[in-house]
Amino acid sequence: MLRTFLPSVNARFLALNFDCAQHLCKRYAGHSKWANIRHTKGAKDAQRGALFTKLAQKMKIAIQEGGSTDPKLNINLEQVLEQARRANMPGATVQSIIKSASTKGTGQKYQIEIRGPGSCIVLVDLFTEHIHHAKQNISTIMKKHGSKYADGGAKHCFEQKGIVIAERPAGKDDAVILEKATDDAIECGAEDVKINDEDHLEFHCAASSLKNVAAVLEKTYIVTSASVEYIPTIGQELTDQEMTDAAKMLDKLEALPEVIQTYNNII
Repeated sequence: MLRTFLPSVNARFLALNFDCAQHLCKRYAGHSKWANIRHTKGAKDAQRGALFTKLAQKMKIAIQEGGSTDPKLNINLEQVLEQARRANMPGATVQSIIKSASTKGTGQKYQIEIRGPGSCIVLVDLFTEHIHHAKQNISTIMKKHGSKYADGGAKHCFEQKGIVIAERPAGKDDAVILEKATDDAIECGAEDVKINDEDHLEFHCAASSLKNVAAVLEKTYIVTSASVEYIPTIGQELTDQEMTDAAKMLDKLEALPEVIQTYNNII
């Protein structure tokens, strides 16, 4: 289901995915407005210390869930270490985190489902030793923004996908870049490509194919990240005020030290 928003695209691919592309184009109709409201998020994520903290948490989770500090035996750890490499995380820091995680079995991963402003759905990934304290902090934030815990089943609005982010080639317009990226996506086994709100190429693939897809794309592009994420399959439209409220809530949630990542289905 490759979205390229091109007037013409590889015919053999489009014929197979026309119906899905129509659905996805409609789903992302208001994406730019939401991205503009959340413009501060990119700046926060780019902060070196905050990024390294999140990566450290992901490493601990991968070791805990995978049961091994050897990336050859732990694919989740291998993926996180690759993210750390692309983020230029010092090797000594990585080794210190791995050593600490292998000797201390503290902390657990949790996922919380929230029904936010305008009935949007937010998934919050946490890693903490004190889940009750973390939930108290989250409850305080939700209350201030008219939100509540979802009753369950909210995750059905999402699916897990491999996401590969690559730098956009310079000196070319969108149509030319996307036409080339479309061919490259087909060649490497990706399902989807677009230019995202940070002006980078964003390739989507099956979660199980992430490693191979990223490896092939690295031969042509400067890949800045590759990870498995929750992608919304059912979007929720919000008013401008609801978008503003949701953005403020997400900023506060992501500032909590226990929060690894958030996902939402806002369009």
